[in-house]
Amino acid sequence: MRTYIAFLRGINVGAHNRMKMDDLRVLFESLGYENVRTYIQSGNVVFETQSDEGTIRSDVTDAIADTFSYDITVMVRTRTELVAAVDKQPFGEPSNDSIKRYLTFLNEVPTAERREKLLDSQSEAESFEIRGRDVYSSLDKGKLGPGRFTDVGQKLGMAATRRNWNVVTAVVDL
Repeated sequence: MRTYIAFLRGINVGAHNRMKMDDLRVLFESLGYENVRTYIQSGNVVFETQSDEGTIRSDVTDAIADTFSYDITVMVRTRTELVAAVDKQPFGEPSNDSIKRYLTFLNEVPTAERREKLLDSQSEAESFEIRGRDVYSSLDKGKLGPGRFTDVGQKLGMAATRRNWNVVTAVVDL
């Protein structure tokens, strides 16, 4: 059995796609996944299975559509991949409280053209580092001003889900 983490995009964001984590855990168990644990209300699920990533993505997406009538995107990583992503974090410790770090998960590696489009959107307030299917970002909220952070998935033209660094490291520790 391998340990996987599913990151669900768009669960419990504002009034949209409301889902109790107990219900999500039961859904994962109904798919035959074992040792299912959830972390906070934003759709982070740790579990064990012998299935492969593509099967997990498909099964979870279909089960959520059938059970909750939500059309969501699921990003999947093995625990080993997530630990490696944490170990490769390129930005170091923030120098002050206004600097926040994030990790955006993609299901595929972006093309060079898509990567360039995202990297061109960097600013004094926001930096990106793309490593495979993971996009690291460092955001200085003090320098952001009235603007909003970059939606990495939108900029890349790809499905994506973003987690703050504290969530990522807490999920690794589950």
